[in-house]
Amino acid sequence: MEIYFTKFLKSLLFPPGGFLLLWLIGMLLLKRNARLAKVVLWGGLAVAYLLSTNLMSALLLETVERYPALTRAQIEQSPAQAIVVLSAGRDHNAPEYGGDTVDSNTLVRIRYGAYLQRLTGLPMLVSGGHVLDSEGDSLAGVMARSLYQDFGIKEVWLEDESRNTEENARFSQALLAQKGIDHVFLVTQAFHMPRAVAIFDQMGLKVTPAPTQFYSVTGVSLFDVLPSDTAVVDSYLALHELIGRLWYAVRY
Repeated sequence: MEIYFTKFLKSLLFPPGGFLLLWLIGMLLLKRNARLAKVVLWGGLAVAYLLSTNLMSALLLETVERYPALTRAQIEQSPAQAIVVLSAGRDHNAPEYGGDTVDSNTLVRIRYGAYLQRLTGLPMLVSGGHVLDSEGDSLAGVMARSLYQDFGIKEVWLEDESRNTEENARFSQALLAQKGIDHVFLVTQAFHMPRAVAIFDQMGLKVTPAPTQFYSVTGVSLFDVLPSDTAVVDSYLALHELIGRLWYAVRY
């Protein structure tokens, strides 16, 4: 039940739902307090504009990216005994594949996991169960299939019960402990890495953070201050992580 409530709150508060909520509040206030209503409406418009620009979304994402990319030397010298790749999502019933496949966020993660596996030869664990559905393969199963078909990695351990990052850590630790493993490369996107590292550490696993897909501002152009649909998505990701860290600090 908690996961459905969390999904509802995210849809309501994060963009674009948050924009609509502010404007709705402003409209409801018009007859009762016109001055306050105008503040809310103009404030909502300003927030919507800022979070719709690549400049603001990139700045927000940079604030949550604390771990740099690994160098080749760091990869080779790490005492990690396995590679853990966290799931993100899936594309349901992809017609070109004849069924479910990994979404773009999960693909980024397994691609880097496959890269690390080729460099180190370490075993790989993929983590993800059924989140808001119960049919078909788990996220871990979909990831393992893609790793085999697209990257030629045949042997992958599956942790297929987790529904969020906390469960990723808890269930992965239990599975790895049975194999005598207590130090892993942890693969997820750079913006998600701080929350993932914190909860894996809390579960007793030593982690070498192996982040992928970084966002950065290399310079400001006219296009960076124009509204963009991709910027709304990126702002959502950044705000999701910032609020997620606060929630995990309280919840776990």
